[in-house]
Amino acid sequence: MSTAQTKIPSYQLAPKALHWISSVFFANFFTLLLITISLSQWIVPVWFLGVFLPVYSPPSAATAVIPLILFFLNLFLIRFSRRLPSLPTVLRLPLRIYFASAFISAFCFVFLVLCGVLWALLSFLVAVCGFFLPFTELHLSVQPVLTLGFQLFAGVSLILITSLFIYGYLGGQRQLRISKRELSLAHWPSTSPCIKIAQISDLHIGTNLTTQELETYVQKVNELQPDLILLTGDILDASPAYIPDFFPYLNALHARHGVFACLGNHDRYAGAHAVAAGLADYTHITLLRDQVAHLAIAGTTLHLIGLDDRGKDWARGLDADTTLTHLRADIPSHEPTVLLSHRPDIFPAAANLGIDLTLSGHTHGGQFALPFQSHQFNLARFITRFPRGQYTLGNCFLYVNRGLGVTGQRIRLFTPREIALLTCRA
Repeated sequence: MSTAQTKIPSYQLAPKALHWISSVFFANFFTLLLITISLSQWIVPVWFLGVFLPVYSPPSAATAVIPLILFFLNLFLIRFSRRLPSLPTVLRLPLRIYFASAFISAFCFVFLVLCGVLWALLSFLVAVCGFFLPFTELHLSVQPVLTLGFQLFAGVSLILITSLFIYGYLGGQRQLRISKRELSLAHWPSTSPCIKIAQISDLHIGTNLTTQELETYVQKVNELQPDLILLTGDILDASPAYIPDFFPYLNALHARHGVFACLGNHDRYAGAHAVAAGLADYTHITLLRDQVAHLAIAGTTLHLIGLDDRGKDWARGLDADTTLTHLRADIPSHEPTVLLSHRPDIFPAAANLGIDLTLSGHTHGGQFALPFQSHQFNLARFITRFPRGQYTLGNCFLYVNRGLGVTGQRIRLFTPREIALLTCRA
């Protein structure tokens, strides 16, 4: 059973200018992403064909007009795809393939830009050397070789990136891992036996999840025979229309001391009241909305705090929450406490309050990561210091679940879906 953990990385507060830039970036992220995708859908194939199959040179007017056309086409298709569940397969599959190709092209475009910057820097250095040193002929011969080398490197890399993403769509997103951890809680009585907590998160019930998949996940959780099951938000993705068909499957979750949940940001987008009503109507799950549940377990009282989702924006969570402070004040300081908070950024504040264990999700573990050191190198690093896995601060723990669902695209790259089984003891 693994006991690996990660210490909290040190950081410095960003200057006000950087803070303002990041706020503007996250506030306009999806518009910027759509612009980038629309540009990349045109630029990437034109560059690739122009370098390796120089048989067609597009007119200069097309370079400006076609990305604009693609932008409005993508905007229309995104809105149209909200009706995806009601569309026949003959339309659904082509749409998925189109969105996947557009998504891949955006990453290829970013890589091309980085290659272009590096090529420009090296070309500048070669030019400077040719100017100051009497090796003019050498300079003239090095520059074409440098350009050809970068073109070959970029072209091969684009093929590799595309292949990896295809793997992510076809195989990577099907992987599921059960992560087992043993945690020694400071306030868990030595006279009480250990408790097994199963944590699941970020189901994102919607277009990217089938009822068969949900039924399988529920079955796997129950097979672990946990004492307690906790869901840390984003149960629903975007539309309450999925509640009647999917939520009854959640009712099969079973644990001796109950099943509890908190809400995530996507639950708010879908409608917090609709999610709460759906859980009440179709399941026995207890939803904690800025509330505390007190569980009598083997001679001790375990306190569960569930926070409603609040954040700086769609990506970043709050560093502190007065609601948490008020809820913690009513709990005896010597008794074990577990916090359910969809976003992990609250962990330092929770640790300062002496909360033994914080359980979060939200990040999906980045959903994309490098195959090596995936805990460090993943996309969630851009939004939080706590992208995935276990963290410690003093005697307090945080576990960030990679989630069982996906958002945006049905793809995971070196970031398997996750069920966490946490054995807590004295």
